[in-house]
Amino acid sequence: MELNESSFEVPSRRQRSGQTYGVRTSAARRGRRPFAPRRLRPTAILIGLAFAVAVYGVAASRDLVAVVGLAAVAFAVVAMARGARTSIRALARRCEVHGRARAESERARHDLEVENAELERRYADLRARHAAIVEGFDALDERTGGRLYELIEEAGDELGELTKEALDDPREEK
Repeated sequence: MELNESSFEVPSRRQRSGQTYGVRTSAARRGRRPFAPRRLRPTAILIGLAFAVAVYGVAASRDLVAVVGLAAVAFAVVAMARGARTSIRALARRCEVHGRARAESERARHDLEVENAELERRYADLRARHAAIVEGFDALDERTGGRLYELIEEAGDELGELTKEALDDPREEK
């Protein structure tokens, strides 16, 4: 079995994050990933550092250092909680807007389906009327021995001539 050079390549940052091409969330369109570990890492480092300071203060019997470390941890936790609450509220607002838009879309779709059913019913009615008229003319033409269509053609020719005469301007002849 041979190993080629590509098997030793380090995956790109996009491949490591699990983001695939062609799938773009709203966060990706704005240029950031949906879950942003860049913000989490510094916060986790600061909490760890503050906790380490608190542990050092307790271990070294320095109460002031321990209190400062614990206060820093508490401050970071409160800041994270407020950020999470803000994110949750923003997400709830987006979900509400999306839900309203979806409901409106569903209502419009239902209205279109109702109108489409009405149009289909009307079209079927018109086709039935047309078929009945054609059958009636065929039956009458059969009974008259083909004279009905001849009569209609003659009447059509005469009607065409009458229309032409009526539309001719008498001033044109002068």
